[in-house]
Amino acid sequence: MNKLTIVVLLVISVVFTAYSQIITLDNTFGQNGKTIIPNTTEIYFFDFDIQGNIIAAGIAVNDGGKYNLTIAKTNADGIIDESFGNGGLAKISGYDHSSPLGLSITDDNKIVVIGQFSKVQFQGYETLIVRLDENGMLDEHFGDSGRVNFAAAEDVVLLNCESNDFMLLGGVESERNEIGQNVYVTITGYYISKYNYHGNLDENFGDRGKAHLPNCLEPRAAKILRDGSIAVAGAYNSLSDHELGLCKLTPAGQLDTVFANDGIWHWNTTPVFDLSYEGFYGILEDSSGDLILTGTGRHTNESGWRDTGFLSKFSAGGIPDSDFGENGFYWFDFLGISSKFFKVGENYVCVTTTAHGAFRMYYVNADGSFGNYLYTSSLNYLHDAKIQGSPNKILLAGACRTSDANFALERVTVDFDVSIPAIDFNSDEVKIFPNPAQDNLYFDQNTSYEIIDIQGKTLLKSETPVNFVPVVDLEVGIYFVRFGNSVHKFVKE
Repeated sequence: MNKLTIVVLLVISVVFTAYSQIITLDNTFGQNGKTIIPNTTEIYFFDFDIQGNIIAAGIAVNDGGKYNLTIAKTNADGIIDESFGNGGLAKISGYDHSSPLGLSITDDNKIVVIGQFSKVQFQGYETLIVRLDENGMLDEHFGDSGRVNFAAAEDVVLLNCESNDFMLLGGVESERNEIGQNVYVTITGYYISKYNYHGNLDENFGDRGKAHLPNCLEPRAAKILRDGSIAVAGAYNSLSDHELGLCKLTPAGQLDTVFANDGIWHWNTTPVFDLSYEGFYGILEDSSGDLILTGTGRHTNESGWRDTGFLSKFSAGGIPDSDFGENGFYWFDFLGISSKFFKVGENYVCVTTTAHGAFRMYYVNADGSFGNYLYTSSLNYLHDAKIQGSPNKILLAGACRTSDANFALERVTVDFDVSIPAIDFNSDEVKIFPNPAQDNLYFDQNTSYEIIDIQGKTLLKSETPVNFVPVVDLEVGIYFVRFGNSVHKFVKE
């Protein structure tokens, strides 16, 4: 082995050590990592029942163009339960249009779906709570043949169903003013209410069932914390100058005035991060009680507008962690970040949306440093994601489009054990793109090259200068391309 090869392999060893903790498709799930459920359209929510089976709620478009609220059931490994409903599907019929707003599995293994239903298409909706037995049949002992009218949710802006015992509604308060023949509706504030899954209001929560949020904090996210308190985040002062806002309610629905010193943290990020709009959309509580929030900000300038996602970290007492990222914020250079993100080991894994509509997963170290792309989902639409069983398995749900869209589940395995240091392999010489690559890996200039796998084996090479190499036949994984003494890592997807 010559000296140059040894140097290259040492570089590869360093790179692989830094990047070996990746996300991979779990081929033990469904069919090669995915489950596609025919005669459906799109999953909006999923949860796990007492036995660990997967219950997914979404919509199915029938031949007449009607949207039917549809529930599917698989076992924990994505195999469709044909005994559930009709061949694995339970469809709520009798409506022109219906879709789910939330899903929960009760402690006695009942399936509860909150949804909007319309008897005549586009002529008004009603909100219903629908309850099914674990076999997919409507629970005839619940309400009117398995349905309860839930008029309180007509103007819901947020619905949190993470508790098996109750749900939280974020609602809007408004005033109607008639001037001549015109009626003007003015938003005056927002609130959080607490209901059980029969649709009954907990009047002991807040002020006769309503916890009024301070200074028009529009709730975009709510999280029930381990001590029973509720973190609420969104856009503060949303009726005039948008800011980021975060507060905490006691289990009884009162504002926790100790939190963030005066009960609410808020900040206008515009002067610091050059934003014209910002808002929180997701909340995670880690094992130490710290809160990590996702959000999106909008940049507007002479070239147009652009959204960018971010993470922010707070102590359990509502104080921003200035050691996390930049002034408590970590910014991503892509379109947006969803409310779906997780802490795996010491790292955060975030589901994001690119400008091209792809759903990708990124990580950020515990201190908010160095995020990197890890995985692109094969789902065309992604609406829900949860950790399943072991902390390194993440289940993604949405839809896959072939000729038609269908319910789709995808499971990935996260292999994180240590924080991943940033290693800069930027070169003033040859640059590669795209990365990840699917069919071809391009170079910004004609050059000879060598493609090497993680064991140091040369797979492809050319001594004749070219400006791309076909990589379509390479297996999915991590590879390296060498240009003389320069080595770059790339991902084949």
